[in-house]
Parts: sequence; structure tokens; C-alpha cells
Amino acid sequence: MIQSLFGLFLVLLASASWAGSNSSSLRVVTEYWPPVTFEEDGKPQGMAVELTQVLQKQMNRSEPIEVLPWPRAYHLVLNQPNVLLFTMIDNAERKNLFNFLGPIAQGEIALFARRTTVLDLSDKEKLKKMAVSVHRGTAFQDTLTRQKFKKIVPVNSPVSGVKMLMAGRVDLICEDVLAVTRMMQEAGYPEDAFVKVATLERVDYYYAFSKNTEPAIIRQWKESLEKTKRSGQFKAIYKKWFGNNPAPENVILRLAEQDLEKPEEKLLWAELLTPQFSDQK
Repeated sequence: MIQSLFGLFLVLLASASWAGSNSSSLRVVTEYWPPVTFEEDGKPQGMAVELTQVLQKQMNRSEPIEVLPWPRAYHLVLNQPNVLLFTMIDNAERKNLFNFLGPIAQGEIALFARRTTVLDLSDKEKLKKMAVSVHRGTAFQDTLTRQKFKKIVPVNSPVSGVKMLMAGRVDLICEDVLAVTRMMQEAGYPEDAFVKVATLERVDYYYAFSKNTEPAIIRQWKESLEKTKRSGQFKAIYKKWFGNNPAPENVILRLAEQDLEKPEEKLLWAELLTPQFSDQK
């Protein structure tokens, strides 16, 4: 009898341990988008990577940061629970797909042309009829579609788009001002080889948690981000990577609609929404 009870105790203990480890587990993924997120010598680097590592240290978390192709990373955070993808633009198309925490960067989606182009770039309606290269499946592509550009040319990487632009295969590229210079360098071209011709949208970048991520995990990340911004550490990291560009100072949490059935789940999400931070941009 004692042996049976002891055996049952071990089973329950193992089950509790498994549940506990899984309840707090989080898969952390990002993409190759320098200087915000990238990989160098097999190690994740970049402004948002450095910030994430600071937050992880504060929380005593040690999940590895995986640098994946954007389509794969996006598929993971869209379809699996307890996944964090950074960075992501919170736009209308994604409103109820993810839980957004941030902002952790501010950017500007713009159109760029070859400096030597002979095209008339002064009329935005004319721009909408030109061939525009854009990274496939990104918010940049959503912006072009929403603004009714006619000749959108999706590519598998931003660098591929730059090469198409400089080879004359497209008229324009759509990219963020945060990253376009680095993308030109990666493609082997100097900064003065291109020129910005139009701003399409000013955007904020966030941490995106999958829809079914446990609220306790999101709360922990929110509190850590708030602490980092209050201390000035966030601003220091931002200045290191982006110079005098203004760093976003507030913390916003936008939750996707959750399919909740249990009262305790509803309570957890209600507590998470308790306003303990600024929600003004």
C-alpha cells in the first residue's frame, strides 16, 4: 500500500513538474532584419535582440532567441501557443491575431528609388503604377495593398529587393528607413546609391505574442519592459543603435480577443488588462 501511494506521489510530482515547466515555457523567435534583428557569427544581434536579452535577464528567463526566415517565424506565432515574435507592426490586418506589447521601435515605411532614375517621382498616384519590390508577407506589403499600389513584386528577402532595384528590374522598393541603409550595404551598394521618394506610413514595432500565450507570461514581460523604460536603460540601448532618433517611452498592451470558457481564465485576462501603464501614443 505504501509503495503504491509512493508510486502515485511520484507520478503526480512528475506531472506537476511537467505542467509547471510547460506553463512558463516560451519560444522566442525573430528574423534577419538588421540593424534591428540579425545573426552574426551564429549569435543573434541587433537593437531589439539586445533589449530582449536585458528583459530575459531581469526575469531570470533563458529561452534561446531563434533567427528564422520571416514566413516561418510568422507561421509559428500565428499557429502555436506560447510563442513570441519580435519585431512586428501592429496594423489593422493583425488586430485580433496576436497580443502586442511595446512599442520597442518607431519606424517609417517609405519608397526608395535609384538615385540615377529618370522616372517622374513627384506624383504619388504615378508611383502607385510603378513596379515596387517588397518583402513577402510583411506589413510593408499590407501597406502597399491598402494604399492600392498596382504592381507589387513580393520577394523572399529585402536584400533581393535591393538587387532587383539596382538592376532595373523594379522601379522602387518599399522598406523602413530604420533598415534600408543596412540592406543596401548587404547588397553591396553605397548609401548614396538610392533616394527616398515618399513616406507611406509611420509605424510602431512591438513584441507579438501568439494568441493563446498564457497571461502570466505576458504580464511578466510587460512589467519587465516597463521597468526597463522607467530606468532609462531602454533609451540607452535605442541611442546606441539609432543615434538621436527618439525612443518610444510609453508601454502599450493590446490583447487579441480570446476564446475563454473557464472563469479563472477570464479573471487572469481581466487582471492583465488592469491599466498600470500609459496607453497613449
